[in-house]
Amino acid sequence: MFLPLSHHVAALALVAADVAIRAVRLRVLAPGTTLTLRQAIVINAYGDAASAVTPARAGGDPARFLGFLRAGVPGPRALAALAVETLTDWALLVAGAAVLLAVWGDTAAAGARRLAALAATPHARLLVAGVLALAVASVVLLRWYRRRLPRGFTASVADAWRAARGLGWRGVSGAGALTALSMVARTAILPVLAAGLPGLDPGAVAVGSFALLYGQLVLPTPAGAGGVELGFIGGFGTLAPPVLAELLVAWRIYTLILGAGLGALLLARAALLRRATSAPYKPNSSVNVRSQL
Repeated sequence: MFLPLSHHVAALALVAADVAIRAVRLRVLAPGTTLTLRQAIVINAYGDAASAVTPARAGGDPARFLGFLRAGVPGPRALAALAVETLTDWALLVAGAAVLLAVWGDTAAAGARRLAALAATPHARLLVAGVLALAVASVVLLRWYRRRLPRGFTASVADAWRAARGLGWRGVSGAGALTALSMVARTAILPVLAAGLPGLDPGAVAVGSFALLYGQLVLPTPAGAGGVELGFIGGFGTLAPPVLAELLVAWRIYTLILGAGLGALLLARAALLRRATSAPYKPNSSVNVRSQL
């Protein structure tokens, strides 16, 4: 193992902090409801699981919308929370990208040139072709999926707008501050894991972490599959292959698999409980015999 145990512990702490911050943000965006912190964590986990397996993360918000409804949050309030969260995310993403480019623009340009040179090699061309094929298939699946959104997800826009206006600037600014903290925590996972590895510039790692994490939002494949791996190899290709592989797997575990796995377990548990409570009662045969006597 090339990555020290302390780096894994620090990465886990950042994951836990991100989970808590996002749950608090969800409660801030749903005022006047009975949403608990535990319910908010479960709702976000549902979204993480659905985002990980659907093209362009398209399943995330519908899954969280259903989670809101099961938690007793009205549809318009849930839609308002999701819409405000999305707008806040994109505003801060643009601002964060601008800051990183202003501070480490040369580093980002060098990384882009290195990635372009890597993509031109014969072996990389096969990988690029595979990524493009996966992207095309994901776009087709995305169109199919969007025609099957759950009922209620397109609730009254007017009602959702009124719920969003009810948040006020205090709620929106609070959600924005929590979003910024969440982005910092998630972006810091890769620099923490890679700390001390030879040949890596901390600025380049920070820029690469931000780009790999949030570049997935514009990639059509589930969880940015293919494109993220290609970018990771291009950005950190100076590392020895075993170290690079361990770093990539560890980073994917902390930023994707843990959240998606938790969501999948919670979804399976909810499905089993719902099935158990909805199963018809079948009386014991001996009871039937006695009742007929």
